[in-house]
Amino acid sequence: MKFISTVAMTAALFALSAGSLVKAADQNITTNTNSFSVKLGATRVIYPENSDGATLSLANPQSYPILVQSSVVAADKKSPAPFIVTPPLFRLEANQQSRIRVVSTGANLPADRETLQWLCVKGVPPQQAGNNASHSTDTQINLQLSINTCDKLFFRPASVKGGPDDVANQLTWRRQNGALQVTNPTPFYISFASVHIGGKALSGVEMVAPYSSATVPFSATASGEVEWQVITDLGGESRTFRAALK
Repeated sequence: MKFISTVAMTAALFALSAGSLVKAADQNITTNTNSFSVKLGATRVIYPENSDGATLSLANPQSYPILVQSSVVAADKKSPAPFIVTPPLFRLEANQQSRIRVVSTGANLPADRETLQWLCVKGVPPQQAGNNASHSTDTQINLQLSINTCDKLFFRPASVKGGPDDVANQLTWRRQNGALQVTNPTPFYISFASVHIGGKALSGVEMVAPYSSATVPFSATASGEVEWQVITDLGGESRTFRAALK
């Protein structure tokens, strides 16, 4: 899952000739916008319990260098998580690729199911010197957009074998108080690539946690067989699974 962090906007101060006043209507305003984003090489990272670390490739798609800052946070996207990223901050040249490594700090996570964390990578604008306008009627506004991209990080205990597409056929679907309820009796987080009822696509179904249920609104007149595909460990789409709607 990807999202954009709070936009950092920096406005350069404009210089005025000594003793002169410039009316806003007479100013030539130039806006320069630079985005600082990082392209990640996968949509999810699987961290096996007995692993000595997991890596993720990333790239700088801009034509200028950026700083890359990475961290792991808990499922709420706020709390600290028991993982560190190396390097936590580094410079990535224009149109270049690199890798970061995630290492567990040894926290006591559940041994019977996956645990969801988020690996967040942000492009950080480098500090810039102040801009000097060429004359008193020029104003430059520099907008710098710092974009934070987060991937799912699944910690997978040694007792959990296989992948989500190996057990996705165990999901059950039923009507529940005007909504569609999906129940996941497996130790995996199940992320959906698509869900159809009676051949019609259903939106709003994203993921269901291990040993739990999730509900989404759907049409009361919907009927027919439920068909779904899940996202595999490699980020691809699984085969289609089918079940009756109860």
